[in-house]
Amino acid sequence: MRMVDAVDDGRFHRERRAEILRDRPEVKRLFGNSVRTAYFAAGVVAGQFTLAAAVADQPWWVVLIASYGVGAFASHYLNVVMHECAHNLVLRSTALNKAIAIFANLPALTPGAISFRHYHLLHHRFLGRRGLDADVAMPWEVRLVGRSPFCKFLWLLAQPFTYGILHPLQVRRRIPFDGWLAANIAVVAGAAVAVTLVFGPQSLLYLGLSSYFSLGPHPTGAHVLQEHFIFEGDGETTSYYGPMNAISINHGLHLEHHDFPNVPGAKLAELRRIAPQHYGGRFHHRSRLETIWRFVMDRRIALDTRAVRSETSARLEPSSFGRETSILAGGRAG
Repeated sequence: MRMVDAVDDGRFHRERRAEILRDRPEVKRLFGNSVRTAYFAAGVVAGQFTLAAAVADQPWWVVLIASYGVGAFASHYLNVVMHECAHNLVLRSTALNKAIAIFANLPALTPGAISFRHYHLLHHRFLGRRGLDADVAMPWEVRLVGRSPFCKFLWLLAQPFTYGILHPLQVRRRIPFDGWLAANIAVVAGAAVAVTLVFGPQSLLYLGLSSYFSLGPHPTGAHVLQEHFIFEGDGETTSYYGPMNAISINHGLHLEHHDFPNVPGAKLAELRRIAPQHYGGRFHHRSRLETIWRFVMDRRIALDTRAVRSETSARLEPSSFGRETSILAGGRAG
């Protein structure tokens, strides 16, 4: 396990951010939001429901192929929209971003928009901190999976459940139940019921499998492996430079994103172009399929092959999380 001294919690990205701004102050013009993401999200949501209706009377194998070949990519895009909304990078106000995130969450069948926002902002603030970062695997999970290719493959199959359900349970700062969370649950549950009543169970299966594959054994789900697992080098955040960035709002540019959480995904490629000396020459992924293969087969890689910081040394004072803006702003987010 790559245990890291508590004092460098978030230092890696803070120091990089400060250095890049000293060298390239023009990066600041990239800060802001990207309204067009909301329009694209509306089209993808409509497309998912249209495809769900189209497969309503098709054999199960057509539903399986459609969900893996098309639905997973659409679901991944909508997951990225929720990610952008978590950082208030789509519209200007927090309320509007939460509303867009819930809308993008409609075809997923599971209400994850508001909870993702909560746990993802904690992930930025306490990167790699067990007990506060839901991305970090639990000790028993690390021991259970080990380095066996077979066990790691089984873990990939279960990844949508560990990533979305199991890991948040270890986070000590739980999401409060408020009106936004209630609305998220009610609206997404209502959409699932409506799909079942109007189109039938085959359509519901299509949407469910699309959501599963988008986080599971699929090129879209490989982003979980790419982002913070250390395949080579010593950087705790790694980018992917490949064709899937074109259909995921540059979500693969994860080093760039953690350096500047207040730059919308649509402008992350421009950030890399402006500051090539800070992004060139670092290890990066070029193939999501290769990432999956290497994770499974390389016995040097395990669930704790990443920067993991001690839970016991973490102190969460009431003021240390405070307003969401302390994380959204990027200046103090790790």
